[in-house]
Amino acid sequence: MRETEPLISESTFFEDRSGVVSTDEGKQSEHFFSDAPNFFWIETSLLINVFLSGFDGTVTASTYSMIGNEFKALSIAPWITSSYLISSTAFQPLYGSLSDIFGRRICICFALFVFGIGCYGCFLSTSMEYLIAMRALTGIGGGGLMCLSTITNSDIIYSSKRGLFQAIQNLLLGTGSVCGASFGGVLASWLGWRWCFAIQVFPSVFSFIVAMSFISNETEMSLVGDYSGRYTRIDIKGSATLVISLTSQLLVLSLGGNELLWTDWRIGLLIVVSIWTTKVFFQHESTTTAIPIIPVNDYKSRFVAINILLNFCVGLSSYAYLFILPLLFQINLGDSLSEAGFRLSIPALATPIGGLTAGILMSKSKEFARIALFGTILMALGNILAMFISYRTANWLIDLYLSPTNFGQGLANPSLLFLFIYYFDSAKQAASTSTVYLMRNIGGVWGVTYISIITQSTLKRNLRAHLSNLQQLSKEQIEQILQTILKSIDILDSMDPEVKAVVVKDYTFAIRLAQSVSSACCIIALVCAYISRNTQSHSFLE
Repeated sequence: MRETEPLISESTFFEDRSGVVSTDEGKQSEHFFSDAPNFFWIETSLLINVFLSGFDGTVTASTYSMIGNEFKALSIAPWITSSYLISSTAFQPLYGSLSDIFGRRICICFALFVFGIGCYGCFLSTSMEYLIAMRALTGIGGGGLMCLSTITNSDIIYSSKRGLFQAIQNLLLGTGSVCGASFGGVLASWLGWRWCFAIQVFPSVFSFIVAMSFISNETEMSLVGDYSGRYTRIDIKGSATLVISLTSQLLVLSLGGNELLWTDWRIGLLIVVSIWTTKVFFQHESTTTAIPIIPVNDYKSRFVAINILLNFCVGLSSYAYLFILPLLFQINLGDSLSEAGFRLSIPALATPIGGLTAGILMSKSKEFARIALFGTILMALGNILAMFISYRTANWLIDLYLSPTNFGQGLANPSLLFLFIYYFDSAKQAASTSTVYLMRNIGGVWGVTYISIITQSTLKRNLRAHLSNLQQLSKEQIEQILQTILKSIDILDSMDPEVKAVVVKDYTFAIRLAQSVSSACCIIALVCAYISRNTQSHSFLE
């Protein structure tokens, strides 16, 4: 296949659910998007799943500080998100192969069932450790919501309409993210943070019933007759080593220099485990006979390497940006949790608008690389502008500063997905789709963790130095203040004004440093997008 030829032509043949082989042109006179039976109900379930994926992925951004305050464990509160991302990252690539083996309906219903149970478990949590465990369980189901919706829509949507329908899906995903990030804090303030998880149970149950009733369970295996070998195609070892590798990496970053000294033998052991499991993972992925989580042997070109790094940086900066802003609003601007959430709501609307814009542009021009480049430029600009937000900044100017990043994310995410998957032939596009989501999630895991590490380590170092200049405080009092502020920021309101001023100043500086890391990742993503735009692979997009 020449690179100037589209990988999915507008006359792509497909088999509908009645078994009749048709072409897109022959059907679109009767149906706009698809001729699949029960299309409305199928999309009702899938789009609910997309919305839930967006909502749950961001709801902890505006609530983790409240949860940390309640359990007096603010220092480990980022694990509420990290545990979810680790499990969803490990299981998300498996859903593609599992749905080929066991069928779309079974996998979608399994994902919804586990997701719903996990959300209900979060609602019942009595400790931070239990909540983190339930978030990990939720991630097992959540990892399949977006992935399986995309795969199922690829089965039933006309190829010529996929770009436009992707715009609709992006709009729902962005809307879910907006609601999670902005209204999650409001809901937590009104009813309590537990209801941010409980509210997701009902739509999960409804979507489960609809999916069970209307989505076909035809499998790729049944089409080729290879039923006996279906279990050998599941990459369990790859998934397990990925989980161990990511978890050990984050434990090193979280514990090293904080709970444990860097010279502690347990940190050394975790480093060894991380390096060893990462090596085993890549060796296994290059030799496995199962459907690999990352098909390493297909990813040896310059274009692929650049785009993998690009998606990693976009994921890292997106989560870092999202999770640091509510803390900035509460510390520097003095916002309540609900006020911090409301600040995110208006600029966050730019994300689904950007996604819709990207979908429309992609359906008309196929200029994925240029759209992605422009999106990363806006992300970098917005991250830099966010570093200038303070209590002196007017509200309208805060909205203006935050909008470029949100609009840029809406442009970049779908265009980067199609830019990567259309580099490969149709047989490898499912695996490449999973790879994009995988790298973004790994970036997100690192983003949330790095933000926490940079903020806490910088705060502790500066607070010890600056509070010691206050003669009325002893070393014991300084350590007590330090330990208390790391557990809960509620103590700020009861602090002595002079001490509070020092804490707010040092906390703000730590947040600025974390923002600078997010901005640097955006700049790296921008450079990668520019290089990707100028590689030979982009020619087929023109």
